[in-house]
Amino acid sequence: MGVLQEFERRLEGAVEGFFARAFRSGVQPVELAKSVQRYAEDNQHVTADGVVVPNVYRLAVGPKDHERLEGFGSSLPRELAEVVVRTADERGWKLRGPARVRIELDDDIKLGRFRLAGRVEAVEPHASRATQGAPGRPGGQPAQHSASSAYAARSAPAPTPSDDRAAIDRTQVVGAVPKAELELVVRAGGSSSGQRVPLHGSRITAGRMRSCDLTIDDSTVSREHAAFVRRSDRWWVVDLGSTNGTRVNGRQAAEHPLGPGDRVELGDAVVELVGA
Repeated sequence: MGVLQEFERRLEGAVEGFFARAFRSGVQPVELAKSVQRYAEDNQHVTADGVVVPNVYRLAVGPKDHERLEGFGSSLPRELAEVVVRTADERGWKLRGPARVRIELDDDIKLGRFRLAGRVEAVEPHASRATQGAPGRPGGQPAQHSASSAYAARSAPAPTPSDDRAAIDRTQVVGAVPKAELELVVRAGGSSSGQRVPLHGSRITAGRMRSCDLTIDDSTVSREHAAFVRRSDRWWVVDLGSTNGTRVNGRQAAEHPLGPGDRVELGDAVVELVGA
């Protein structure tokens, strides 16, 4: 699965049901992800140790788009930061420091339009800093573009906003994407007992339906009972409105973070998270 497809799945898991209310107009999250990818590609430069791309980004959207995107909270800037990390890893680019993404409100930007600025921010003491500008725009002069047309450059990203800002406005930092080192094991679930499914990607569904990633043949398990969702560097279980509920280590949970050894009850079935 490509980086953009993974991005959409991660957001779907972070805010269950949000994508059911499809955007009719305005900026869409995947357009922001595409613009970040393209900005990195257009602002790469060759160094002695490889191709370096910007690792710090600031996106500005107008009031109506900001209001709509607030539903994602901090998940959206964090997942955009992961797009930077994943794309760099996939294409062999180097980042001088962790990926940082901030989304902010700009009252002068119209619905469906946004601005994007990026720069290289080195964290190593010996590394120099470089600010990126858009091709053909010396000094990174402001520009405004429609959501369907991709990217623009502006001045360098500002410092992290204070904690009284909306969650979506707070800079999110991603250093590396965690590897798949865990798996789900069905400890009790009728004929499905003993089944093992590695936790990879960003979202694993569990239920009676054959289309689920983890199919459990137990009448107490709903057709699509729960989802195991990766949020940043942690896996969570999220109940999907099941009939008999979801419990973690015996306690009812609509959603709950997981660690190795935790046992998740889906109806009468039991699934354990173990190290691969």
